Amino acid sequence: MEARILDSEQQIVDIKESWQKLYKHAINSNVFLSYDWITTWLNVFKNHVTAFSIISIWDLDEIICLIPLYKRVGDSTGTFWFIGSGEPEAAEVCSEGLDMLSVSSFNSELSQLLTEAIDTIGLKKLVVTNCSKDSQIKSVFDQLGYRYLKEFRGNRYFIDTLDSETKLEKKTARYVKAAEKLGITYHSVNSISDLARTFDELKHLHNIKWRQPAHPSIFDNTSFNRFHTSILQALLVSEKLSLIAVKKGEQTIAVNYSIISGNDLVFYQSGVDTSFKPNISPGMLLHCAQLRHARTLKLKYYDFLLSKPPTYKEGITEHSQPIYGFTFHKSSFTFFFQCWRNAIMKILSNLRVQFLGERHGK
Repeated sequence: MEARILDSEQQIVDIKESWQKLYKHAINSNVFLSYDWITTWLNVFKNHVTAFSIISIWDLDEIICLIPLYKRVGDSTGTFWFIGSGEPEAAEVCSEGLDMLSVSSFNSELSQLLTEAIDTIGLKKLVVTNCSKDSQIKSVFDQLGYRYLKEFRGNRYFIDTLDSETKLEKKTARYVKAAEKLGITYHSVNSISDLARTFDELKHLHNIKWRQPAHPSIFDNTSFNRFHTSILQALLVSEKLSLIAVKKGEQTIAVNYSIISGNDLVFYQSGVDTSFKPNISPGMLLHCAQLRHARTLKLKYYDFLLSKPPTYKEGITEHSQPIYGFTFHKSSFTFFFQCWRNAIMKILSNLRVQFLGERHGK
């Protein structure tokens, strides 16, 4: 086995087939670690990247492990992020489940190769915005002796497709019957022309609900919009997209944008006409449609991804998993300095809240 550092666009293009093969056989396949997602993100957010270093471990001519990292503009020397994270908040694409993409569990030979690769790129600090405590990347940096700070980000909520009586289906049973009587229909996107039209409808419905004079919609952000225009086409071509619209005649009432990710179907975004009457909960109808689609494809979970409780997702899912943000430090000094800084900032924040409370109480 050997480690190779990929740090040019041409090198990434050259290993596309090998990367896609790794994704197919990895024990933790995740769309946010896929070739299409990573390369699309790098293309759209290149102005925020000073350099990238994709660590790849090869066994003869096959990649068996891959960690896509980059240096962000303005960060200190030696600080790395996962590609797909760390973009400006106004354009955040919310890549989740960030981890080392691998065909097997961590072992001693892999540990040695990763240690050498990490030293080669000069990694002193790694920011992982979203992963589980059982992720392989955490195990790797634990064993390499890095100290880390952990922050609870929320819970990942999901439904097991093998569950026969789910909360979601129970809560929407009467809406399903009402929709049938109204002649509501479901339309899945299967072509580029349908994709452009349905995506525009999703954006329109989403903007109606969320756009405010001082608070633009996420789709108002040029980078976010460009990212999804590109990634949707790639997902459609690779048969990883599940974009479904609910219609009453020619009127689109709601659109659900979900993605096949490894063995899961993940709900990513939606747009709903909340003014449609009678209220048949079109958003929930689409969740049911996606759950049925996941079952048809024999996928394991319908995944609602990350939310901080309390959330409506608690009422329609049976399962959840805590998700954390980790910051790994090679140096004990920088680790303890960050701990000290965080403690000071927390004290100042509490004092500010207390001061404002006392002022308002007068």
